Amino acid sequence: MLVGDSPVFRRFWYIAMPAAKLAEGPQPFSLFGEEMVLWQAADGTVSALRDECCHRSAKLSLGEVKPASIMCPYHGWEFDAQGRCTLI
Repeated sequence: MLVGDSPVFRRFWYIAMPAAKLAEGPQPFSLFGEEMVLWQAADGTVSALRDECCHRSAKLSLGEVKPASIMCPYHGWEFDAQGRCTLI
């Protein structure tokens, strides 16, 4: 059995990458077969979201970090750390 085969393992914390890598911009990351984007806001808060814009499914990891959000590279929609769209 693989670790990802049991839902109980999804409740734990996992090391994704060195925090210094986030200074380069949004980073793609995959865990348990789910594609995510890791990014760091201007206040230092690190967030993880699905690596997909809800509008056109563009990869947010190809976007740009704004002071408190991540911007989709396709149409510029912005999402906060909770994944809520804050700007269209």
